[in-house]
Amino acid sequence: MTHLATPPHVTLADHFADPEASRHPLRLRLTFGEELDCHAPSFDVDQLVLIVTTSDGVARTIQPEEIRALYERRLRWSADLGLTLATVAMGTGIGALLVPLLSPLTAGYGALFGALGGGVPAAIVRSVLPSVIPLEYARLLERLDSLAYWRAVLPKPDA
Repeated sequence: MTHLATPPHVTLADHFADPEASRHPLRLRLTFGEELDCHAPSFDVDQLVLIVTTSDGVARTIQPEEIRALYERRLRWSADLGLTLATVAMGTGIGALLVPLLSPLTAGYGALFGALGGGVPAAIVRSVLPSVIPLEYARLLERLDSLAYWRAVLPKPDA
């Protein structure tokens, strides 16, 4: 039985149907040798084109046939965990210091409330940062190279 490859426009449409996909920085390798680092991608299903903003701030429209490889930059789970733990730890410390000063509760209760309160910003920062400042987020991932990796979108490895 022969295996039929999925056309690139179908793979792109499936990938970018997930709203989370547009938050990740991209690296494109085009068939004529050009390599682009870009962000804010979207796939126009009517025109069957990928629309991206390059690191220079230029909007580009790319045909799926022009793409040799497409990678997206993702944080490793250890970086997500580290960011969450750091935010919760800061909340714990601040709560343990401030709650006894401002209320009759003890530092233990303050630490508990601070830890719970630190969890909310951790979730917000991880989800909002890539969409609010996409170019700076891409630069941050480049600086934290050991905490991020490139995941192949196209070509998809054979399963």
